[in-house]
Amino acid sequence: MGSGILKSIDYYIPRIADSPLARHLEAWPAEFITGPRAVGKTTTALRHARSVLRLDVKAERGLVLDDPDTAIRDGPFPLLIDEWQHAPEVLGAVKRAVDAAPRPPCRYLLTGSARNDLHVDQWPLTGRVLTTQLWPLTGRERFGDAAAPSLFDRWDSDRRFSLPTRRPDILGYVDIALDGGFPGALAASAAGARDDWMQTYVDVTVTRDLKEFAAPNGRRRSPESLRRCLHAFALHTSGVVPDTALAQAAGLDRRTTLSYHEMLTVLLLAADLPAWHSNRLKRLTSMPKRYLTDSGLAAWLMGVDRESILRDSDARGRIIDTYVAAQIRAEVSASSGRAHLFHLRTQGGEHEIDLLVEFGRRVAAFEVKTGNAPNRRGARHIAWLRDQIPPEQFAGGVVFHTGPYRYGLGDRIEAVPIAGLWG
Repeated sequence: MGSGILKSIDYYIPRIADSPLARHLEAWPAEFITGPRAVGKTTTALRHARSVLRLDVKAERGLVLDDPDTAIRDGPFPLLIDEWQHAPEVLGAVKRAVDAAPRPPCRYLLTGSARNDLHVDQWPLTGRVLTTQLWPLTGRERFGDAAAPSLFDRWDSDRRFSLPTRRPDILGYVDIALDGGFPGALAASAAGARDDWMQTYVDVTVTRDLKEFAAPNGRRRSPESLRRCLHAFALHTSGVVPDTALAQAAGLDRRTTLSYHEMLTVLLLAADLPAWHSNRLKRLTSMPKRYLTDSGLAAWLMGVDRESILRDSDARGRIIDTYVAAQIRAEVSASSGRAHLFHLRTQGGEHEIDLLVEFGRRVAAFEVKTGNAPNRRGARHIAWLRDQIPPEQFAGGVVFHTGPYRYGLGDRIEAVPIAGLWG
């Protein structure tokens, strides 16, 4: 049995994921909410649950350890099972309950660890649970309308981009990107304690989170090595770089670096974009584009602040690109249809597109510029792609920039202020 009916939550920032989560709750008997540590998974789940079982609380964990089936039997439903990894036996109980009564609506919400066992076929809830992905707070959640449909669900409407009356300039966008999207980091920044929060977050990642992953072949995991990998990945965020370059930057061998990279991917702190391929295009690279999922964390690991990033055009470009990629990633996750995020680059580097989204049978292309008035030259790679693929496949192209105006850059290509993503 759960720990009781929930009281109302006084303050909550609506999330883009709330809409897909609500759809899932109507259509499936169990739901798993995943995302990086401290992104707000439990807070969001509490908005949709009627009762909660907190397995990081000793007394409530004891109920599950004594009799997991009874502990989750009575609800009220949906029952949030928070921090499930403290009593993994609960997964078997959820499996048995769902198998006995598989019809929706949702009875069980699960939050907690993103360990490897969530990503293998032997996980008890494989085929029995849907997943809602939560990412760090986006601009749309902080400044706009989080309840609007995903960008790719409203792509053909007049509401594709809605510009706020007041739009940031380059300094404003830099500040927003440096903030990132972790709710705790935003609160700490407002209190003048951003560095302390980020330091604690990284320390927890390289110590506590590290312990959840079994070392391959009995090899010892090193917190210091994971810290060096995080730093190396931050330096290369938004770059198309080989594994060997990451390993060299981290001062580790390739095998060790890849092992830590896989761990950070499972923790959803790193998210590589696969290279896009088309039978119509030749000589496309197969290397992924590397990203940390939060621009604020990436900037902190890089050691840049507002003053230094304004003097460093490379760091500024990487952080703004990482920020925009985070916005698009959240929109892709929230899409009601199938949507996938890629990048495009020819092997010789003649053509390169920062972000590509396939949705339905169409492709939308996005470039990210730190300038405030991109011209047609800034859209030339998108125009090249438009002319290489069938007209019906090209959904349109956007050059995001730090200026105030939205305007055309050719057939089905436009320049849009980054703030247009907040509509």
